[in-house]
Amino acid sequence: MNADVEAGGPPRDPAPADAAIARLSLLTMAGARMAGTLDMERVARQLVEVALGGFADTAGVYVAEHLIVGDEVPRPSGSRSVEVRRIALGAAHADLEDCFPPGEVLVFAPDTAVAACVREGTLQRFAELPADIGTAHPGARDRLGDLVDFVLVPLRTDTAVLGFAAFARDADAGPFTAEHTAVAAELAALAAGCLDNARRYQREHAAARALQAGLLPRTPGTVPGVQVAHRSVPAGHANLVGGDWCDIVPLPAGRVALVIGDAMGHGSAAAAAMVQLRAAARTLAMLDLGPARILTWLDRIAPSLGPVQFATCACAVLDTATRTGVLGRAGHPPPIMLRPDGGCDIVDMPPGLPLGLGNTVYEDVSVPFPDGTTLVLYTDGLIESRERDLEAGLAALRSALADATASLDEACGAVVAKLVSTPSQDDVTVMLVRAHDQDEIPGPEER
Repeated sequence: MNADVEAGGPPRDPAPADAAIARLSLLTMAGARMAGTLDMERVARQLVEVALGGFADTAGVYVAEHLIVGDEVPRPSGSRSVEVRRIALGAAHADLEDCFPPGEVLVFAPDTAVAACVREGTLQRFAELPADIGTAHPGARDRLGDLVDFVLVPLRTDTAVLGFAAFARDADAGPFTAEHTAVAAELAALAAGCLDNARRYQREHAAARALQAGLLPRTPGTVPGVQVAHRSVPAGHANLVGGDWCDIVPLPAGRVALVIGDAMGHGSAAAAAMVQLRAAARTLAMLDLGPARILTWLDRIAPSLGPVQFATCACAVLDTATRTGVLGRAGHPPPIMLRPDGGCDIVDMPPGLPLGLGNTVYEDVSVPFPDGTTLVLYTDGLIESRERDLEAGLAALRSALADATASLDEACGAVVAKLVSTPSQDDVTVMLVRAHDQDEIPGPEER
């Protein structure tokens, strides 16, 4: 039993213990919600929502503009204005979005509290909203209500200040206590870590997207006589690029070279090898070499590509004037010819050995390529998986192709949708090339 109660005195004040529990609960909730996303705006909105749950009457998150556009953090300067973007703002009892829209960029002079907060990484506090933090929207300050205490807390990481979080209280709640400002600093520290993670992820994501876009072939609109559609699906959840590639190379005299390949492995290492193989294959094709000679040179190049030294590949050179094609493959799944009547034929040709083994002899095979015929090139991830062997995968592909719609692009998408699960166990690339009369009007996938 409590000694004070035994002596007949009043019980100890439980408020400090309650305050500690509330503080821990608030920080735990904020950490869990902000850590659950890698999007900067969502991190900011989560912080605002948690803060408005009883800690503050108004809360906002402002991030340095150069971080939004992807630049590195500049060195702080006492003579430099601070440019920030409001990415989240909310109030417990008012809708502020029309007056203080997310995405608005604000510039603060070097001698302002905001500039000091961001430049020096120090907490700033004042009883009245400074004029330079307001907005030109009529009635904006009235919409904020009777706010009596403002705290600006830097969003500081180990290397830089990313921006600041703003918290305010109205007259009914009263000013922030020393305990409250300590909580605000901890909330801002949590937010800064999550925002920095999101910033880095979004930058890397954008870089990977740009890389992916640069690696995928652009369907040429200047090659008469063929339509082309393709899809690429990297393995797993996180990869945006992998070891698969395909390319389309227009050649003189109405011909076009097609290359599809699969560098061993997944992720960045396979992508690095793939980039070099794709560039080499494109160059060799532009030298007017046939498929077998292209593969022979790639076989010699592959061992110099670092840790990923092996790859499979298939090449084709189609002549749209004579409606014939020449094909070769290096350990790659066999091409399929889809006839206009819906029938599918696997091209009978030597399999060849994968690139990188050295001194391998590859052979060219000539095939007819009449109007309406579709050449199907693909990587093994389309047909093979833990649940499906090669023969079953080829049967499933032929069935999907037989059911394909008239639109080549729709047919390509349907094949991937039917055969590829998400997330894919392996990188998948598929390319469909259809011969058509040069007088036909091209469809969307040809433009």
